[in-house]
Amino acid sequence: MENGVRSSAASHSVPYFIPHTPFPLPKSPYSLPTSPFPILSAMTRKLTILIVSAAIIFGGIALFVIRAPKKEKEIGKINIVASFYPLAYIATTVGGDLVSVNDLVPAGTEPHDFDPSPRQLVDIGHSDLFLYNGAGFEPWIKKWEGSTLVRPARVINMADALKEKGVIFVEEDGVINPHFWLDPIIFSGEVKVVRDALVAIDPVHENIFRENAGRLIKELEDLDQRFRAGLSSCTLHDVIVLHEAFVYLSRRYGFSATSIVGISPEEEPSPKELVRIITIAREKGVKHIFSETVASPKFSEAIAREIDGTTLVLNPIESMTPSEVQSGQNYIFAMGMNLNNLRNAMLCN
Repeated sequence: MENGVRSSAASHSVPYFIPHTPFPLPKSPYSLPTSPFPILSAMTRKLTILIVSAAIIFGGIALFVIRAPKKEKEIGKINIVASFYPLAYIATTVGGDLVSVNDLVPAGTEPHDFDPSPRQLVDIGHSDLFLYNGAGFEPWIKKWEGSTLVRPARVINMADALKEKGVIFVEEDGVINPHFWLDPIIFSGEVKVVRDALVAIDPVHENIFRENAGRLIKELEDLDQRFRAGLSSCTLHDVIVLHEAFVYLSRRYGFSATSIVGISPEEEPSPKELVRIITIAREKGVKHIFSETVASPKFSEAIAREIDGTTLVLNPIESMTPSEVQSGQNYIFAMGMNLNNLRNAMLCN
């Protein structure tokens, strides 16, 4: 067997044919006996060569079929790489069957400290469109920009693109909070950015991209109305969240979100900071402390115990968990769950 292909002819030797003959054959300890029928021996050798050659030819064809890379999914499609889930969701929804989308961050992985593999960096360079959030959300971007790796055909820094459209970011000490995708209105602006990029790449299918984007924008407008109505009449207007991911959501819908840690959920609060947050929760009458789907809930649970409260999930939708992916959940569904849990925590009518 060679390269996974067996030659049935090559695996069986052709026996030397010595017919019964009345006269003696020449014998030599240094040479093989010679057939008295040279024509038949020559035909046998030719037949053997022919069989072996055919096996090699057809074996090579089979090996090519087995090993040939399956590129049918990429043929005629726009190859997109997204730095994390929200952008992959937009690209998949707007592009539909006309795109192939690669989400760099695996399901269930916290993206703040994610570092792509060398293979993934190469994939970025081979893409038609690379989408990333910007505003410091992907710390590895600077290293990638300073490398000599091949660059993709198009790159979109979403923070820069939104800034050009007039979006006002939340800043603290000159640092932009990068979690703007949690505002449905800003997120609809991101949909338009991706839509326009796809139209520029493939103008033949402009109508399809615009129709797909229009449906998603309508869903986001409906989501915005649900939030406005659902949070319009609440007893409480303060919540305690794990990290500073919800500043755009709280700004849009008029409530206050105090975070246990900073911009990254991987940070750890000091004992003094925990005491401060416990005090705020007691003063504001907060009884539900929010945890997240991917990050550790230990600090949220610790504070909830101190105030005799409970925990609820407020999903920053940075990465979907494997179970969420398997059940077909998406950004719209996750935001609807966030609304329900906010209404419970804020005692809304």
